[in-house]
This record gives sequence, structure tokens and C-alpha cells, in this order.
Amino acid sequence: MRTWLALAVAVASLGVARAARVIAKAGEEEDKALAAPYAPSPGAAPFISLGYHEAAADGMFVRLRGYFGDPSSTQDAVASICEAIVALDPRFHGGYEYCGNAMTYVGRAVSQSVSLRAIKLLEQGSEQFPDDWKLPTLAGQIYTQDLTTHDPAQRRVWDEKGTRLIESAIRKPGAPAELGDWAAVMRTKFGQRERAVQGLRELILVTTETRARRALLDRLASIEKQDVDAIASELYEARRDFEMKWRASRPGIPATWFVLLGPRSRGFDMGDLATGGRELITLEPAHPLEPLE
Repeated sequence: MRTWLALAVAVASLGVARAARVIAKAGEEEDKALAAPYAPSPGAAPFISLGYHEAAADGMFVRLRGYFGDPSSTQDAVASICEAIVALDPRFHGGYEYCGNAMTYVGRAVSQSVSLRAIKLLEQGSEQFPDDWKLPTLAGQIYTQDLTTHDPAQRRVWDEKGTRLIESAIRKPGAPAELGDWAAVMRTKFGQRERAVQGLRELILVTTETRARRALLDRLASIEKQDVDAIASELYEARRDFEMKWRASRPGIPATWFVLLGPRSRGFDMGDLATGGRELITLEPAHPLEPLE
């Protein structure tokens, strides 16, 4: 009897011990899942890396990708890692867009503070890479779509900032013309009809993609309440004049850049003095603009 009792007690002890190990292991895994990677502050990050800034940024970016995919990742932790990465390597181009998306997608609902931190990070990226249209576009989307408020005045401020960012992105190389349609909708929403019309007309002049140009024409016709073909015929002459001025003055730059720079000055131009009159901006050869349909 004592033998059977001893065996029963031993089996029970083994079961309790096994259960305790399972519980402890589950707790360790939960702690491991919830533990965020260490992220130094932006000010301390360059000193902690001991001079190996780019290598440290690459290592943290690898950790960020793994942590961002974890269901238990938190907004603040992702934001802190992202801020440390760009502090270590401000020229890490791909990190800005990835971090901007990660900071606004992690968790069920992104807090206002994290959204504002994402905007600040994207603005830093735009300063480093002024020709990248994706960074201001993403920042503009966060302003207009992610930030929420019950204050109409604050809503108007955020929408205005977001729209300005989108409008700046439109004029950068490679930006899709569809952004102009979105900006026109926002300007119309603000009651700024003339500004929306001016922006659309400008984009129609420089857009070479047929489908995008047609969409812009449709939007312009709906705002001005005119026939699309009538507007297309009107803009055909303006487009021809624009192309003649562009080719005569600055054929070595894209049409969108000519809108910003304008024709060469006829007076004393310090830029011509410094460059010998040569056009230094030659990102791509000038291509003929397709006729309006």
C-alpha cells in the first residue's frame, strides 16, 4: 500500500513540476514577445555606435523589420527605433519611407503623438532627399487621413498642411499626375476653386501620360462646369506655347522643373556666370509632349 501511495505521489509531483515548467516557459515567451528592441535616443545614438553609424543603422533596421512583424509590437517602440535609425544614418534613403509606413500601421489605432513623430521623420527625409515625391505624399496623407480632431479649426490647419505637401510632391520628378486630382479635390473642399483650377491647368500642360491627363481634364471640367472637349481645345494652344518656351529656354530639364524655374533671365544671371551659361540640371533628355486629345 505504501509503495502504491509513494508511486502516486511521485507521479503527481512530476505532473505538477511539468505544469510549472510549461507555465514558466509560456511566461518567458510572453515576456520575450513583449520586449521591444533597445533603441537609443536620437541624441545618444551616434555616440553609442562608436563611430560605426551606418553599420549600427543597418543592424537596427534589421531588428525593426523583425519587430514590426510581431503582433505584440508597440507604436512607441517602433517610433523610437525609427528615430534612432535616421539619427545614425540620415542618408539612409529607404529607411524614411519604410519607417513612415511602419509608424502609422503598427497596432490597432495609431496615437496622435506617433503620427506627428512620423510626419517629423518624413520631413527630415524630405530635407535629405528633396527630389523624392513619396515622402511628402506620405506626410500629407498622415495629416489629412490619420490625424483626427473634433476641432474644425485644427482640422482645417492639418488639411491645409497636408494639401500643401501633396502639391509640393506633384512637382517632383516621377510623381504621378493623380496626385493633382487629389489636391484639386482638397482645394475645392476648402472653397479655393481658382487655386484648384490653376493647379490642374498647370499639370495638364506637363503631363504626358494619356490616362492621367484625361482624368485631370475630367476633374477640371467638373470644377469649371464646362465641356471636356472645349477645355482640351483651349489648353491645346496653351500647351503648344508652353512647349515652345520650354524648348527654347531650358530643353535639358523636365517640363515640371521648367514650371518652377521658368525661362532664363535676359539680364545678368549669377547662375550663368558660375556655370558658364551651361545647363547643369540634365536629369533626362527633353521628350516631346503628346498632343491633347
